[in-house]
Amino acid sequence: MTPYYQDAWVTIYHGDCREVLPRLGEIGVIVADPPYGISLETAYRMRGRGRLAQCVDYPEVTGDDKPFDPAFVLALDVPTVLWGANYFNQHLPAASGWLVWDKRCDRMQNDQADGELAWTNFVKGVRIFHHEWNGFRRESEIGESYHPTQKPVMLFNWILTGRWFPAAGVIVDPFYGSGPCLRAAKDLQRHAIGIEIEERYCEIAAKRCAQEVLALA
Repeated sequence: MTPYYQDAWVTIYHGDCREVLPRLGEIGVIVADPPYGISLETAYRMRGRGRLAQCVDYPEVTGDDKPFDPAFVLALDVPTVLWGANYFNQHLPAASGWLVWDKRCDRMQNDQADGELAWTNFVKGVRIFHHEWNGFRRESEIGESYHPTQKPVMLFNWILTGRWFPAAGVIVDPFYGSGPCLRAAKDLQRHAIGIEIEERYCEIAAKRCAQEVLALA
């Protein structure tokens, strides 16, 4: 396979992850934010609500028009984080460990969801990350809107540096979108592989990853 982008830490592939994943070498851990199967309305600006006036219209999320089945990810039998799992939990084994991203500002209700959930098969207990993310009101990456379901790099930095996260092995994100997980991995000097079906996001993620490693606070 020919990478779309590659540097010392990150490799990006453009393609369907169901076809690319079996061709990869050993996978250390999966961190994924797949389409949830909710037919998300991504024309945020066109919704006409004043609170979203400064938001952006995006193309629809590929694959979001049908229920997501995580069977092909679970078959890899590796440590896994799956965002949006509350939408397809009926297809997942019971787990005591969940990640919670609280997106609220001062605990006020968001325009969309107040938070997001991730299923894991290796985290013990519920772990919560507080980071405001509500349209143009953001705690980080202000003005950097690339993807309709974009998550902050700082969220993935929190995941990858958790004491429960595997200290070794290649991190694989099979639905990397605008590349926040890959950017976080590179900043931490962890090897990561990303797969994305939409080429527009391959270009965006490649540009983000091409920046020098960022200094961590």
